[in-house]
Amino acid sequence: MTYFLINILLAFLWASFQAFRPLDMLTGFALGYGIIWLTRAWLGEDAARYVWRIPRFLFFLGYYFVELFTSTLVVVRALFQSQSALRPGIVGYPLEARTELEIVLLNNLLVLTPGTLGVALSEDRRTLYIHFLYVPDAELVRQRIRNGLEKRLLEVLR
Repeated sequence: MTYFLINILLAFLWASFQAFRPLDMLTGFALGYGIIWLTRAWLGEDAARYVWRIPRFLFFLGYYFVELFTSTLVVVRALFQSQSALRPGIVGYPLEARTELEIVLLNNLLVLTPGTLGVALSEDRRTLYIHFLYVPDAELVRQRIRNGLEKRLLEVLR
């Protein structure tokens, strides 16, 4: 978190020497990131962890936007199909996420994806029950979340 704030301050510093446009902030952030990347061995383990977290976060955003787009297409296709073709269902998903932040973020990202809704969390906080608009195979759905959204989210957070 400290290096993120340093990076933001470097971005503000750079933008203050420029015209202080959004592009100047992005350029300043990239330059600040480059400075932290070049000095990561000198700054220590936290800087090295920060340097690798930013690309993971960007890849996560890209992955999530692709998921959002494809799930939107599935929902749009479902609107024009016969209702008998839908196979809605509730799937119990065993969580790898353990902290409150991890569980809440996973649930919110699932809820924001069209066609899904987090229904309940078990008492022991190990299983999240999720309603899907189309469930061809419950185990396939679990694997897709485990190897997709949850895996990438935990890589960013841990």
